Amino acid sequence: MLVLTVNDVRLVEREANESSISYLQLMENAGSYCARVIRKTFENTNKRNVLIVCGKGKNGGDGFVIARKLMENGYNVTVMMTAGLPKDAESSEMLGRIRASGIPIIYFDGKNSRNNYFDSAQIIVDCVFGIGFKGVPDPVSENVFERINSSSAVVVSVDVPSGLCGDSGEVTGAHVKADITVAITCLKPVHVLKPACEQCGQVVLASIGIPEECYRAVSSPLVTFKSEDIKGFFPKRPFDSHKGTFGTVLVIGGSYEMPGAAFMASSAAVNSGAGIVKLAFPDAAYPAIASKTVEQVLVPLASNEHGRISHKALPTIAKELENCSAVVIGCGMCVDSDTEAVVRYVIENSPVPVILDADGINAVKDNIDIIDRAKSAVILTPHPGEMARLAKCSVSAIQSNRGAAVKSFTQAHKSVLVLKGASTFISETGNDGIYINTTGNPGLATGGSGDVLAGLIGSFCAQGLSPYKSAIAGVYIHGEAGDTVSEEYSMMGNTPSKLLCQIPLTLKKYE
Repeated sequence: MLVLTVNDVRLVEREANESSISYLQLMENAGSYCARVIRKTFENTNKRNVLIVCGKGKNGGDGFVIARKLMENGYNVTVMMTAGLPKDAESSEMLGRIRASGIPIIYFDGKNSRNNYFDSAQIIVDCVFGIGFKGVPDPVSENVFERINSSSAVVVSVDVPSGLCGDSGEVTGAHVKADITVAITCLKPVHVLKPACEQCGQVVLASIGIPEECYRAVSSPLVTFKSEDIKGFFPKRPFDSHKGTFGTVLVIGGSYEMPGAAFMASSAAVNSGAGIVKLAFPDAAYPAIASKTVEQVLVPLASNEHGRISHKALPTIAKELENCSAVVIGCGMCVDSDTEAVVRYVIENSPVPVILDADGINAVKDNIDIIDRAKSAVILTPHPGEMARLAKCSVSAIQSNRGAAVKSFTQAHKSVLVLKGASTFISETGNDGIYINTTGNPGLATGGSGDVLAGLIGSFCAQGLSPYKSAIAGVYIHGEAGDTVSEEYSMMGNTPSKLLCQIPLTLKKYE
């Protein structure tokens, strides 16, 4: 699904207004669709008392249309104005129409006498602010939000819960907490970015008749997918399959200090359908790794004096690269001159996609141009700290505009970039779109979770998905499995080992 910024939405609507549908008709369509959502949602209930709270902008104009449509369908409707008369021509026209229809119009004054309207309402429609809101609300609006949120009514926000910024996932001040949000035209960042998206409740998309060609004015759209979309990535497994059909994943990582990371990455590949999984690790970590592994093929490598992979292991690694379908490198590897040499060699010589994670990223952060010399695709999976090191900037600079960060990197370096976080962003060189992931929760913020993700992405690459689709599917399914673990146990009890057990169950819906 398309996710547009506020400026992009305005551009699309302007294109529509200039070519085929007037702003007034767009407002009529938006309000009519919202009214249909309300009628459908509450058609089997006794909820008929509706308070529509309107600001002075075009969001309020949508509210006037909703009021008229609901009144025509037998609802008891009251319109409350919070900031005086509307300023734009379209909203003024719609206000005139509801006045002519006899719908009660009242003005919020903050006095206790107005509480009765909030208390008696069974449905409150929030049309105070639209997508253009920024900053913090004024005291009157804060008072309105408090009345809405403290009401027992079901709250339906039009386009964006008032008080939230359409372009942001931040929650910085007083705002409406919606049970349902009707997103007009398309999704906006607020609908998919955490934590703001959690204030939107159920998000319903409203198509208001804008022709497809109007969206061509948008150059770099954001996109998000649902599980049905992800399912379409995976072909049916043929009945005459064998282990070679689903590829070989080579996981290169681990060290004497951190043997578990490579084990978890390889286990994720095993648990997500790869035909063969090989785990190449320093022989100094053999006792720790061999005692845990059952399904993986072990490839012990020469160790250096620190118990890490030595450059002397390169001939063995070169041989393994000839017989695999995807490489995951970096998990628990640690960084020194030997491991840096190994990572450089793999990037420059692997004939199959390389998933560069954790210390694999750290090993090339000062020589990132090396990925431009790669023979095959490179997928990087940095967290914000690692991304900041790659971009030579602060973490706060990365987090302030994650979309710009991933797009800038993939424009400069041929790659797929997975910027992990509360809302993971994925960008691919040559693809204008930026994917925003919607699954996952804070329970995944634990050591080892990223290793599981790297193994998933490697597994999907080995099974034949494109690097970009592998990254999207890996991130989505990783988050979905994490959501189930947190629901069944707790966020605090969401461990990588539980995540590994959940992955095969989560994958059942994708077969």
